[in-house]
Amino acid sequence: MLAMIRDLLIVADAVGEAAGPYGVALAKHLGAATSCLCLQPEDDRGLAEVRFDLVVSARDEALRTVREAAENLAYAARAAEVPAETETIHGGPDVLRAQLLARARMHDLVVVEQPSRRRDRPADAYVEDILLGAGRPTLVVPTGWIEPARLDAVTVAWDGSAAAARALGDALPLLKRARRVGIVTVQTEAVAGVGEGGDRLVRHLARHGVEADYRTTFSSVTVVGHLIAEVAQAGSDLLVMGAYGHSRLREAFLGGASRDALRQSGVPVLMSH
Repeated sequence: MLAMIRDLLIVADAVGEAAGPYGVALAKHLGAATSCLCLQPEDDRGLAEVRFDLVVSARDEALRTVREAAENLAYAARAAEVPAETETIHGGPDVLRAQLLARARMHDLVVVEQPSRRRDRPADAYVEDILLGAGRPTLVVPTGWIEPARLDAVTVAWDGSAAAARALGDALPLLKRARRVGIVTVQTEAVAGVGEGGDRLVRHLARHGVEADYRTTFSSVTVVGHLIAEVAQAGSDLLVMGAYGHSRLREAFLGGASRDALRQSGVPVLMSH
């Protein structure tokens, strides 16, 4: 039996504004519950010369602010008749990362906001950690996104890889709710021949009750730029794609296409690794 999305984790902070409303609306759409996890980092750098009482006061004020943000999000969820609970975690980067990943692994789907290029937001530092380390699909909401969570049309990026297959499987509960599903292979030298399996992929989805169209297209520019254009042309509400990671010098980096999609997409992106 196909797994359902019943338990969403919304990762937020006191600055970001898009992940919370989108996550609550999506949970309402899916009949799911939400957990609202707000992050507040502690950074002692540069505080050695500051009076201790001022440091404590600043930390307390920051915690009050992020707890208010968490409660406001929970209030919005309850107003939408979405079961919700809140939690605030604070500490250094390693503590936040470990606790965040532990929480994410106990939910069906993680909703986060796209990293900002203009503002310093605490949750932004952990988006790639979630994508590569949570073992759960992650839905990234564009910064400034104000549209309701819709699933009228969905575009799936397909290149035949394990990550793409994982994303397709993770997205099935959402694809089953979509009115239009388009699968796109952006043909490049690196994925030559991938389109040969298109008919089988459409048949596979049909067996899950998902009617999909499949097409291949050629790009002489970036894959992601072409995908974004395809999404815009189709009027899609969601892009589904695999997230690729490479281990170098003991640090995990998203692959170039994944990072570009994460930072450039103008619609929500569901990514799996």
